[in-house]
Formats: sequence, C-alpha cells, structure tokens
Amino acid sequence: MKNDLLNRFTSYFVGCLCMLITANSTAITLTEVGTQNTVLDAKQRQLMVEQLQKNNSLRVIVELDTDANDLRAVGQTNSASSSTTQALSEPNTLQAIANAQASLHTTMSQSGALLKHSFTHLPMVVYDIDMASLSVLEKANQVKSIQIDEIRQPSLLQSTAIIGSGDAYAIGASGAGKTLAVLDSGVESNHPFLAGKVVSEACFSTNRSSGFSESVCPSGNNDEIAQGAARACDFSGCYHGTHVAGIAAGNSENLHGVAKDADIIAIQVFSKILDSNYCSGSPPCLGAYDSDVIQGLERVYALRHSYAIPSVNLSLGSGGYLSHEACDSANRSYASAVSKLNDAGIAVVIASGNNGYSNKISAPGCVSHAISVGATTDSDGVAWFTNKADFLTLLAPGTSIQSSVPGGSYSSAQGTSMAAPHVAGAFAALASLDNAPDNTQILSALLNTAKAIDSGSLTFGRIALGAAAGNLTPEPEIDQQLSIRISVDNAEELYFNGVLLGGSDNWKSSKLYNVNVTQKNNVLAVKAMDVDGLAALIAELELEGQALYSDENWKVSTEFVDGWQQTAFDDSQWQAASSYGYYGVWPWYKKVSGWPSNSQAQWLWSDERYDDNTVYFRYHITASSEPAPEPVVINTTTIVEGEVGQPYSADLTASGGSESFTWTLVSGNLPSGLELNGQSGKLAGTPSVAGEFTFTVEAKDSTGAQAHQELTLSIAPAPVITETATITISVDNFEDTYFNGVFLGSSTNWQYAKSYTVELVPGRNVLAVKAQDVDGVAALIAKIETEQGIIVSDSDWKIATQASEGWNTQDFDDSTWSNATAYGAYGAQPWRWRVNRLNGANGANWIWSGDNDLDNVVYFRLVIERP
Repeated sequence: MKNDLLNRFTSYFVGCLCMLITANSTAITLTEVGTQNTVLDAKQRQLMVEQLQKNNSLRVIVELDTDANDLRAVGQTNSASSSTTQALSEPNTLQAIANAQASLHTTMSQSGALLKHSFTHLPMVVYDIDMASLSVLEKANQVKSIQIDEIRQPSLLQSTAIIGSGDAYAIGASGAGKTLAVLDSGVESNHPFLAGKVVSEACFSTNRSSGFSESVCPSGNNDEIAQGAARACDFSGCYHGTHVAGIAAGNSENLHGVAKDADIIAIQVFSKILDSNYCSGSPPCLGAYDSDVIQGLERVYALRHSYAIPSVNLSLGSGGYLSHEACDSANRSYASAVSKLNDAGIAVVIASGNNGYSNKISAPGCVSHAISVGATTDSDGVAWFTNKADFLTLLAPGTSIQSSVPGGSYSSAQGTSMAAPHVAGAFAALASLDNAPDNTQILSALLNTAKAIDSGSLTFGRIALGAAAGNLTPEPEIDQQLSIRISVDNAEELYFNGVLLGGSDNWKSSKLYNVNVTQKNNVLAVKAMDVDGLAALIAELELEGQALYSDENWKVSTEFVDGWQQTAFDDSQWQAASSYGYYGVWPWYKKVSGWPSNSQAQWLWSDERYDDNTVYFRYHITASSEPAPEPVVINTTTIVEGEVGQPYSADLTASGGSESFTWTLVSGNLPSGLELNGQSGKLAGTPSVAGEFTFTVEAKDSTGAQAHQELTLSIAPAPVITETATITISVDNFEDTYFNGVFLGSSTNWQYAKSYTVELVPGRNVLAVKAQDVDGVAALIAKIETEQGIIVSDSDWKIATQASEGWNTQDFDDSTWSNATAYGAYGAQPWRWRVNRLNGANGANWIWSGDNDLDNVVYFRLVIERP
C-alpha cells in the first residue's frame, strides 16, 4: 500500500491547509477557437451575467497570458512551457508579470472596470466589473482565465502520540529552525501555547461596497503587513486560526503541537461578512475572498528567502472534484499559486473537505501539487465526514483534537481542518532533521511509513511521524562483534547476511563463529539436514554483551525458495519455529561439547519433524550504535492502604528500558472500584469492598521489554458512623416495636406514647411495629427525631394485615406490601389531642390499613436509609 501511495503522489510537494469552507467556486479557462481566444463558454458567461444582473457588479480574478505579450516585452520566449514565467529569471519574471498587468489595465481603462489588486509574483489581477467591462475583458488577448472571486466560509481533536511525535523528537525532528505559515482567521500570538513563535504577520481582508463585507485588519485597510496584523478576529469562528496554529507548532510543558519547536508566519485572510445570505441569516460571519487567500500565498512566496519555510497551512475548501484535471480547470488561480510555491520547495497541505464524499475532494485541496489531507478517528478509522478519492494524499488525526483558542485557553475540535496542520507540522518537523531532507524526500518518507487505513475499496496512509523521521535518518555506523555457537542434528550450512560462514556434520560438537556486524538489520540463516527426519537446531549468540538464544522468535520453513538466506528475503509467511525443549532435553541430553550446561537455548524444529529431513531457519538480529538499554525494573514494591468509600490513588513507577511504559494487570484482581491506567501506571478510584488483595502488574516499554511485580493492597472497612434517633410512638390499643430486628418494647395504653432511643447505622434501617386493637381500629402515630431531621408517620410507611416470617428484620422484602392509609394528622377524631408526649407532633398522621374495621392486627414498616 505504501509504495502504491508513493507512486500516485511522486509529483507532489507538501502544503498545509486547515479549515474547510463551504462555497461554490467557478473558474473560466482558455479555449482556442481559430485565432480568437475565448475565456467564457456559454454556461460560464451565463453564470456571470446572472450575478451581474442581480448585483450590478462582480469581483473577478483574472489570470494573465504572459506568453501573449509580456515575454516579447522582455525579449524572451518559451513555447515549450505553459507556465512561461517559470523559465525566466526572477527579475524578468516580475517584469513580465508587470507588463502584462499594465497592458490589460490599458485595455480596461475605458470599460468601467475597477482594478482592486495587482499581484507581484503571480500573473494575476483582481477587478470589479460590470456588464460592459465583462464584454471587454472576455475579448482581451492578455486574458488566460477568469475566476469569480468567491467568498469562502468556514464549515467546520492529545493526538501527537498517535503519530509518534515523541520518537521523531528523539532524533531531532522537532521543527527547530523552521517556520511554517498559517493562513487562517488570525492567531493569538501571546497565547501561552504559541508565545514567542509568531515571527511575521500580515492581513489581507476586504472592505466591500454597500456594507457587504468589512476588513478585519487592525488598521481597517484591505491589506496590512506589520506586527499584530494577523491578530485573531473577535466574532463567531475566529478561534480557528489559533487552534490550527497550536496543532501545527504549539508547545507547552504538558501539550505539544507536531513541530513543537517551529516558528509561525501568521496571515489573516478572512473578512467580516455582513450579508445575511452568506451568513445563513446570522451575520456577521467569517468569509475569505479567493483573492485575499492568494495574496496570502504570494506573501509566503515573497518571504521564502527570509525564513526557512517547509510548509504553508490553508483553511479553504468547497465543492468536490473527481480528478486533478477537473479541479485545476475550475480553480486556475489556486492551481497556479500552489504550483508556484511547490516549485519554490514550499509544501501546500490542504484539508480534503468535510462533506463525506467517497470519490471527490474539495477545492483547492484537489489541485495538482497540493497535499490533500483527510481525517482519522481516535480508533484509527477514516472519519465519516472526510472527503476521499483515489488521489487523496494522506490521513492524519482529526477528531477530539485539543489545542489553543483565543483568551489563553484550550478547546477541542474536529474536522479535516484539524488533520491538515498535523501534516503541515510534520513537514516542518522532518525538515529540521540534521540531514535537511527536501520536501520530495519528506513526502516520500511520509507515504512509505504511513499506517494503512482501509476505507471501503480504497486504502489510505495515516502519517506516522516517528517512523518517517527514522526513514529519513541515515543508518548509524555500526562496528560490533557477534559470536554464534550452534549445533544441528545432524548437519548444517550457516549463512550471515547471505554469506556462507561454514558448516558441520557432527551435532555432538558445537561450532563457534565470530562475525563483524556493520548494519542495523541482520539475518542468521541455517539449513538444517538430518538422515531420519529429526532435523533440529540449538544456538546461543552474543552481541555486544547481549545474549540471544534459539527460541520461538526464529522462523522456519520446510520448502526451499531461491534467496532464502539473503537479508532482504521476505520471511513474513514463514511459521514460528517450535520449541522441542531447553538444552538437556531428550534425545540430545547434555551431549554437545563446548556448550554451557546452564544454557537457556532451546532445540528448535519444524512441526512435522519426522517428515522433514531438511529444514530452513531464519533469525533476525537488530544491532544498534546506541548502548543497550538498562533492563525494565518496576520500582514500586509496596503501596499504601486504602479505605472503603474514600478516594484512592497510587502511582506505580518503573525505570530502565525505553522509559515509556504501558501497564497491565496480568494476574489477580484489583479491589472493586479501582482501575489501573495503562498509560500512566496510576492506580485510582474509590474502593467499595474491604480486604487484602494480591495481584501482579506488568510494565512494558516500547520495544517489548517487560518486568513483573506482585503487589498487595489492603483496603480497610469504612468506619461505622452512628446517628442517634428518638422514636415516639402510640398505637390504639397496643403494639410491639422492633428496630433493625431487635425488640424495643410494648405498650398497652394508646394515650401514653412510648419513647425509644436507637442508633441508625449506615445503609438500611427498619422500624417495624405490630399494632393490635380490640375493635378493629388498629392505628399508629409516630415521630422519629434524627440528627438530619424529623420523620413522621404518613403514607410512606408500608402495611400488611398478615404476618410473614422475618417481617420485622432489616433485609425483609416489603416491596409487595401496600402503603399505609393516612387517617388524619394528630388531633383527628376519635383520638384528638389526647396522646401524652406527642404534643407538637410535627404533622404526624394516624395511619391504618385501608379497611381497619376488619383488621384487629396490622403490621407496619418504615425504611430509613443512611449513607
């Protein structure tokens, strides 16, 4: 997949575009009809006429045909190139453009057209035209294409770990010394995430007649180049440029953009649109004129000698195009500007769009020489909103991306807008490597190392910055010694990196080889031969003090394939070797002379050894110029106790290895309510069960080296917090009272309420009363005074007229009991206020069964919950 990606995009340089825009873009291209140049076909002209009839004026970008006049003015021709200015020296190119612009201005001087802007490095001008000047413009022989100056509106998540930024930083790919350009809605340059990074600012924004749009440049002018010119605007959507700049190059103690040490050229290209139609009925809104964006691109080109600019990040996009050719034809001004930057070695990375197209990419990301970027999710799938087609260049994270926003704060956003600055930052980071790769090499590395992501019938590559940096970094010089002790039953041929070292036909005598290792990736290949099918191998190696043994990491095959012993041979389809047993196992026992008796090496063989007289083994050996890392060690051997119901936190730590660990619980169980964070090693939560828990954790570094540690965590029960309560109760005629299953007492005189003092326990408390009467009016009145308030008898109490076993206990299920019926508040007939000790009953009711005339015995229950 990676090679296919590279083949599809070998002609690309890189660019950076961040924010997606919704608008329709119309470009008018040159067609030859005899000797008459026509720049508008009937459909295109009709579209312009309709807009002129509606608005009386129309702003257009005119691409000039310098080949028609300006080259003659400077005495040069270049008929072999459709972009003749590229063949000229810089001064002559600028003069050719200026001559063409002046020639057209002379032609248009009496037409009523108003010149709004003349570009310096691009053969283009911007005019406001009416019907009369349209007729003159479309017939002018200086004109190569006409494109409506559209307004683009924004349509719009840490992710650097996903793409391996840490690995890239470790080998110098941090963006130091490089400057990337962000063309967007301005940048809050004093944001802590961006402080000191913005080295150049400009603003291109448009004041348009009739209050249609206003410039957001600080001076109020249409263009401004000065410190502070690209400050973030202050209405809806203006956060975007600051957010994108942070993704590409932000840096703080706990959060990093992709090119964390790079600087930023901030160019504000949006205007404040006041027209309700463009703002969906809610002006003001952000809108970028094509001409302002292209001025921003030209500004980047002009700064190419002042700063080392690997990439530029744009935020524009609209429509959808099936191919580069169709896109270039409809967006000539962008195609020309992107090509100009590409030729100067400045990559243009552009978001592919958020419409969810399956076969189209938005403009201008679809133009030739632009790097189009789609978005992936946190789980490395293609985001549903991403525009994609078979010519999409790359993918990058684009959901839940945390970055800077104006006001010195941070927020998350999603979209291909967020994906593109990952790639723009990647170009800046990789360009800062010591060997200074150019953009062609950087794109090749990004494509070659990208992680393959399938999306339907198409496969795309998600950037892997760390892998790309490694791909671009020259192999370190290695000069190490490898010793190989080996025995094969019965005989072997042994190769190292494709070179035959020797052989043996006596398995009882081990053979020792010493070879010089000069490269990173090495292969030991062994042809094992036997006379009765028991072709087996045992080997012990040492590389710079590191012991390596024959084990299941070796590969095995029983089929001969030409080149099987070469380093570059693909053995990915070979099976893992099977282990017969460690040195000393039957039938070989410890009979190999010269072999350490305590060796950890294993006898290896193929699965069907009795049929395999000849077996081929391969073992990959990776050498490094760096010293071998210290072994992984878990430093935490004891952890503090916890308590039920109380928040708990303990940090597990490890050292050695690559110093970047993932943590796993490999045996035992954590206390209920606690979890182990696989990335940080933090054990945290709120335990809900007391006890002593023993478990084993594993710390694994990025190379797979690991360590295990058994830990014991004691969780103490929560302290019992008691609460005193006073129960005052009267029953007509008498009762038996229970609390939490314990009998409290009885009374036979309803006119004298009885009081009991109890302790409420955490959880479920139950007051249960058996009420009896002689004539059927079995009724109860009570109040319970607690530290949290007074509870009185009411219809919340449960009632039954039949006794059930355990009815007076805490855990008895009274869900089928009905609610008591309130006869009336204290003072009701026939009892009135005749119950001693219940004065001030706090609203207590006499409660009874629904038909107590028939119920001489009634059972009451009240549940009181406490935390």
